[in-house]
Amino acid sequence: MTFRSVRPKFPDATLRSASRVESAALGQPGRLDWLDALRGWAVLGVLMVHAGNPVPGQGLAKKVAETGQYGVQLFFIVSALTISMTYESHIARFGTSLRSQLAWFTKRFFRIAPLYYLAAILYPIEQLIIYDLSHHHYGSETRISNVIANILFLHTWIPSANNSVVPGGWSIGVEMFFYLLVPVCWLLVPVRHRVRALGLVALTFLTVTELVSKLSTGGYFVGNNTYLYYWFPTEAPVLIIGLVFYFFYKSELHSQSSSKYSVIWLCGFLGLFLAGVYLGTWKGVMPVASPTILAFAFISLILGLSGWMRAIVGGKLAVFLGRISFSIYIFHFIVLDCLRAVLRIVHFNRSWPLTLPFLFVVTVVVTSGVALVSKRAIEDPAIGYGHKLSRLIASGLVGAQAGPAGQTIL
Repeated sequence: MTFRSVRPKFPDATLRSASRVESAALGQPGRLDWLDALRGWAVLGVLMVHAGNPVPGQGLAKKVAETGQYGVQLFFIVSALTISMTYESHIARFGTSLRSQLAWFTKRFFRIAPLYYLAAILYPIEQLIIYDLSHHHYGSETRISNVIANILFLHTWIPSANNSVVPGGWSIGVEMFFYLLVPVCWLLVPVRHRVRALGLVALTFLTVTELVSKLSTGGYFVGNNTYLYYWFPTEAPVLIIGLVFYFFYKSELHSQSSSKYSVIWLCGFLGLFLAGVYLGTWKGVMPVASPTILAFAFISLILGLSGWMRAIVGGKLAVFLGRISFSIYIFHFIVLDCLRAVLRIVHFNRSWPLTLPFLFVVTVVVTSGVALVSKRAIEDPAIGYGHKLSRLIASGLVGAQAGPAGQTIL
């Protein structure tokens, strides 16, 4: 069975027509630059916090760098918006049948999996090499079962696998599980019922985190960067907030008009951001609440970026970084590992006041170069193949075979 036998039943012109609904994911007209720019700022935050890890002390610069971890929550908000837009475009073209849902999942799988699978192979090898060369002082041996859990994208539910195979892989586990829930959200109509259900689900998820913490540790406190902080129920409300925002404001996402309330929204962003950071990385009073509070902060930021404000945040560099942000996120850990090894060899003084900005700039430059190659060699071909396969599945061509007299049998 090959696709060749059924091509006469589905002209290339139809394929080209169907591909227009996927133009945003391939960087064609219709893509929102300001969303890419937010991805760029998000990945800069992630680079900043990880570049600051080897820097000693707890001064103001280190505290500011630590806030970069909330770039992941900004990623989640942008992801919720882009996924909502692409999903609605998909079902508008192909409907909501099971075959259509499979086609949509296929597209999302090829967006994430190829690069992530490469990382799931490279990082255990890298850690094993470091482990051996350092005489077991650094690095680690990675369990095969944890690698398999990451390959199956089940690691958000497995403590030993959630962040031990691919550094930062916990966020990928959260996002992949979120993909499974997206079609369910659209089953609820009208929108007000959908919003109410999502609000209840978000509260339920946070309650589950607290109860599991109580059962497993004896207390309700969930520490920053612990498994229960990383797992899906704690981070899901961030994505849900992004979905709810989309349902109410989707018609305005493409608008370039200015808003007289921009300053108010930006002030709201500043207040919520400071509150979330205070509870999280700065004081550690209630880290489990920080992702949700930061989600509201980033929504306020987006509402404040109307008209000319978007041009300020959405500079060309931010847009560029946003478009290669996934590769940056995946590969910056190995770049940092190499950089730290070099610094040890040359006996670099880490207490130097400019150590943090130096490491940050070098990491951004080197990782961007690696990510640009990765995007062109791995991401773009995989995305292109995933979109083509998705269209074929949605149109009923995959799984078809030629019957007698050239008939197509599904």
